[in-house]
Amino acid sequence: MRCCLKNARLCCVILVSLFAMGSTSFAQNSPAKTATPASPKKELPLDIGQQAVLSRFDRFEKELVQMAEQLRKADPERAELLFRTHSKSQQERVIGQMRMIHELLSDKNPQFGDSIQRQEGLVASLVTLLDLLQSENRISEIEAERARVKAILKNVNKMIGKEKDVRANTERGSDPDKSAKDQEGVAKDAGELIDEIKQQDAKKQAERESNKPTSENNSDKPDGENNKPKDSSSPKDGDAEPKDPKDSDPQNGEGKPKDGQPKDGEPSKGEPKDGQPQDGQPKDGQKPKDGQPKNGQPQSGEPGEPKNQPQTPGREDLEEAREEMEKAIQELKEKKDRGKASRHQDEAIRQLLEAKEKLEEILRQLREEEKSLTLASLESRFRKMLSMQLLVYQETLRLDKESEGQSENLIARGKQLATQEEEILQEVDKALVVLREEGSSVAFPEAVQAIREDSASIVELLDQGKAGELTQTLEQAVIEAIEEMVDALQKEMEKKKDDEQKQSQQQQGQPQDKPLVDSLSEVKMLRSLQLRVNRRTRQLGRMTEGDQATEPELRKQFKTLSGRQLRIQRATYDLSTGRNK
Repeated sequence: MRCCLKNARLCCVILVSLFAMGSTSFAQNSPAKTATPASPKKELPLDIGQQAVLSRFDRFEKELVQMAEQLRKADPERAELLFRTHSKSQQERVIGQMRMIHELLSDKNPQFGDSIQRQEGLVASLVTLLDLLQSENRISEIEAERARVKAILKNVNKMIGKEKDVRANTERGSDPDKSAKDQEGVAKDAGELIDEIKQQDAKKQAERESNKPTSENNSDKPDGENNKPKDSSSPKDGDAEPKDPKDSDPQNGEGKPKDGQPKDGEPSKGEPKDGQPQDGQPKDGQKPKDGQPKNGQPQSGEPGEPKNQPQTPGREDLEEAREEMEKAIQELKEKKDRGKASRHQDEAIRQLLEAKEKLEEILRQLREEEKSLTLASLESRFRKMLSMQLLVYQETLRLDKESEGQSENLIARGKQLATQEEEILQEVDKALVVLREEGSSVAFPEAVQAIREDSASIVELLDQGKAGELTQTLEQAVIEAIEEMVDALQKEMEKKKDDEQKQSQQQQGQPQDKPLVDSLSEVKMLRSLQLRVNRRTRQLGRMTEGDQATEPELRKQFKTLSGRQLRIQRATYDLSTGRNK
């Protein structure tokens, strides 16, 4: 099992390297760039480089299928994700795109313009595959991060309320000692929250370091430098290295200091003179600029903290708010100055509000990322269902033509098709779980539920060897519904990309938790559901002899339509009243 998971991680690394090669190789060899490369190594011809990428990706696809087969029993969910990724690669025609680029570059007169355009499409396809491979783990990571940020935001909101109460008491002229005690309580809460955030940031950094491949440790060094042996002639630790006596004699060189060395009695370059701050440091009474460390503090936070450690948004604002609270406590305790204490409390509230805004913004970003991954995962899953259903439909038509006599062979083939339809039903159930857990959509889960009901009816009919008009009608309805679902999900993904820039410009105020799909798409889906119910009613009416249906299958279908019509009515009401929000 561990071997399979390592292979899956290696698979992702290979895809990342292919993406990086596809996006940079052409830029390095583009004829528009006439500058000579910095590396003395000779660049490979473009067609040979493209052939290498093609070979690597072909091997990647084969390993993808092999790993999926190995994980089928031990980890069916992950195996299903790998199979969907392979299916997505076939749908995007990644291999075909690579071959076309290779042909364009292999001509005697290479067509660089067409190659650039096709490479852009190829890179987009590789990004889609990478997003799909990472969607499973990334969605769970986003859910955990959202829960963490929401908990921090809840504490910040409580702290803002307490700080406003303390400031109000200070301005009303209450006892300074009592106000100082109340302020100490809020400062203590701020300190505990900051310590908790620091622990969380340190844990995230440790996990990030543990997940880094070992090869990344030496990636910054040039080729050959990592394995370069140490110079045996270099002095060992503790050995004194001989120096030139001229370098150690201060009187040499007519007593003039070397460039960059200070004269006697003068401060060296970059050192502050007596009573003056060092360059880049704020003077007394001035607030340091954003991104500059305060006096005596490292830029990343506490002493000893890694400089590049990621910080939770708003953490620095919380630290500054706590400092203002401490100053307010000092003013209340020692100087009994309510005016200055109140100003420090105002600044603390301002910093807390800035922290709140940053936390709300990161929640919005996480929500948008989760939405993109969910849409991409659902779109890929429905495409897989569509291809499976089309195969079942073709086999059903063939079975219907050969079903003049109810032979045991035809019944056995019908049971095989029923088994294939059950696999589609399982995929429908997985998609339905995702939509219901997401919870913001009303019409889309109802549409999937309708697909599930029709698919379950198809399983029953095929299991009995029935491949006639009713079975084919249900299969056509499922195909139509899945195609519409894929189209709707694609439009939502395109709409999200178009709205990203607008959303970045409209981030003032509290961000709203946007639904997976907008209201217009929900209304369109409800309309399609109603039209399909109407059409199915007419189809079943043509199959019915007389005023009422007597066949069990038809009576069951009418009952199913009745329940579906009731659910459409409820979904329409929920959407109109905003119950899904």
